[in-house]
Amino acid sequence: MNAAQIKTIFRGSFKKRSSLFINLTGLSIGFAVLIAILFFIQDEKSYNQFHENIDDLYCVFTIEPSANNSIGWHESVPAIPEALRNEYPEIANAALVRNGKENMLVEYGDTKYYEDIQLAESNLFHMFSFPVILGEIPEKTTDTHIIALSQKMAAKYFGEKDPLGEPIIIDNKDKFTVVAVYEDMPINSSISFDFWIPIELIEETRPGYLDTWYNLSFKAYALLQPGASFTEVNKKLFNRIQQSNPESKDKAQLYPFSKLYLEAWGHNKNVRTMSLIGLIVMLLVCLNFINLQTAEVFKRIKQFGIRKINGASNHSLSIQLFTETFLQTIFALFTGIIVSYLGKEYLLHLINKPDTGAPLLSGTALSILLLCVFLLSSLSALVPALTIRTVALSNSLKEKISEKVSVKKLRLIIMAVQFSLAIVFVASLIITTKQVRYLENKNLGFSKEQLLYIRLDGELYEKRDVLQQTLEQNSGIINTSLSSHSPIGIYWNGGGWNWEGKVADFDPQITFIETDKKFSETFGIQMAEGDYFKDEQPGVVINKTFAQMIAPGENALGKMLIKEDMDIAIPVSGVIEDIHFKPLNREIGALMMIPEMGFQDMRFLFVKVSPANMAQTLNFIEETVKGLNPDFPYWHHFLDDDFARLYLREHTLRAQMTFFSILAILISCMGLWGIMVFVVKQRVKEIGIRKVNGAKVSEILAMLNKDFIKWVAIAFVIATPISYYAMDKWLENFAYKTNLSWWIFALAGFLALGIALLTVSWQSWRAATRNPVEALRYE
Repeated sequence: MNAAQIKTIFRGSFKKRSSLFINLTGLSIGFAVLIAILFFIQDEKSYNQFHENIDDLYCVFTIEPSANNSIGWHESVPAIPEALRNEYPEIANAALVRNGKENMLVEYGDTKYYEDIQLAESNLFHMFSFPVILGEIPEKTTDTHIIALSQKMAAKYFGEKDPLGEPIIIDNKDKFTVVAVYEDMPINSSISFDFWIPIELIEETRPGYLDTWYNLSFKAYALLQPGASFTEVNKKLFNRIQQSNPESKDKAQLYPFSKLYLEAWGHNKNVRTMSLIGLIVMLLVCLNFINLQTAEVFKRIKQFGIRKINGASNHSLSIQLFTETFLQTIFALFTGIIVSYLGKEYLLHLINKPDTGAPLLSGTALSILLLCVFLLSSLSALVPALTIRTVALSNSLKEKISEKVSVKKLRLIIMAVQFSLAIVFVASLIITTKQVRYLENKNLGFSKEQLLYIRLDGELYEKRDVLQQTLEQNSGIINTSLSSHSPIGIYWNGGGWNWEGKVADFDPQITFIETDKKFSETFGIQMAEGDYFKDEQPGVVINKTFAQMIAPGENALGKMLIKEDMDIAIPVSGVIEDIHFKPLNREIGALMMIPEMGFQDMRFLFVKVSPANMAQTLNFIEETVKGLNPDFPYWHHFLDDDFARLYLREHTLRAQMTFFSILAILISCMGLWGIMVFVVKQRVKEIGIRKVNGAKVSEILAMLNKDFIKWVAIAFVIATPISYYAMDKWLENFAYKTNLSWWIFALAGFLALGIALLTVSWQSWRAATRNPVEALRYE
């Protein structure tokens, strides 16, 4: 092919500006979305891969046999790491980490902020690739009042000053010395914190706490010796907890750290979902491009006829079509790359990823995109080329278009596939919206509205009774209650409890929370049996789920609960209706409300506020707290905000489904418009003859539209079982879920049909109202 031919192809390819704009817009947006999805997949798969010892790093998982869980949970009793180091020669190192971070007041000079601090054994830094850039973190230390911080925090508190040896005050009372600064932990790390304090600090207030074999409030990690088999270690480790705690039924097992994020935490589902979405979007875009490209080619059918008269072969015409589509797709890819970078903020928000400054486009992603360009160019040239071969030369010169039945069916099948995918997206959007609303409106068994909580830091803890009394005197405050935890953020649990008639192999995990006697009233929790705490009546309050475990079909009141290793024997004094203290993707477990016994500090005051004059009431609360505790910043949070954060993933999915549904409908309509242009051009003479013979506009509209309605109906039949199966599998992630009602799929189908009719009716109306004399000139 010479330069003149290439120039002609280039000019011809970009001559029809309006249709080209419509065609390339969808393709460019599709490429931009694909770039974002490829970035998402690459980022998800990169989690934790930066650790040098990634293949030898393992988490300790605890399996609860009664829960029927073959994988277990990423939690551990605190005594496990020491046993791993001392008893298992296959283990090079092990580290204990507190489950969750401690939010504390950090102060240096005039800089004072609440920060999240991680309590962990110092050898965590010697197992994982968290480089220390200043100072040193000793592998074993008896000094518990040392602290290390990230580069970001060092700059925040010390600026250009050397932080080593400097004192940091925690909670206005405890002094810690800075011993090291480490690199900011990568955002694609499952372990991430900006402040570190030795976990041995816990022993100062709770001697022996880190040697227990029953408390699952920790995480543990292990580094295997090179070449060691973790399956052999697991065989030895399986009954290790029972050796030190015969009452426990929990089993400890090593789990590859490399699989933690994707498999154990379930992010592989996100990767598969986004991969499927990317595949569907590109399929839609490609089908749309092929349809519009075919319609555009047949507008130039006379030009191809003239070229055939001048000696052009079918092969040379196919090369021309391929070159044209290749130029267009390359241009669309270039435009898509520009769009993705200009709209980077929105695309990252769409895929729920922060902007770390990393490039959106990697070498692997670019290779995939170029492969898409080649395949799309080939397919987009193939369909018109096959159709051109069927057009007689005389008909080409008269612009009289005909095609084989097989090609026509292929075109209609493409349209049906497009609308099937669009209906799947719309149905998925409706179902995700319905599930999110279900989660938001589900009766939790307690009231979360107008309920805020205050952390009792500093002097506020000692003055908590005064604080309660002062607040309850305000008419805008309905009630207050002290508690060790939030009811949707409880991290204190364990097994080893006994009661009369307990089955030998049954050892459920019990979740605990210390509360005062006004807790049920403040939260609006209903009693099923007995009473909540009373001063004259010792005992604990349990939920109905736990009551059915200890007394199936009977009254649980008065049943004695015994935990020998903690020297506890206490009766059940009340049973509450079940409350959802776990996210709704997990079933309600056993819950025990304990009166203040000193196991956990009553660190939170919950305040039920009247909706009337709320701003004034909130100001009163703030002034009261500051007056009693002037050395600490005022801090409060609303419980319903915490609940909303539990379902950020579902809200993100709904936003994604909204975007992709709109995109799928728009692309499908663009493809449908392309087909309609082609069909009208095919039937110009027929329409003219029908009008001359008295056909009404409505009859011509019905004639042109009926095939499209039929194929949209076929698309609905195809899409319904696919969307039902996909969303049914998604809803399996929730223990409590909405119903898959028939009207969801019917509504999605009617929306697709309505939009399709609006799209084709415009072209149909233009053809039906055209002067028949002009139409007959085509012959």
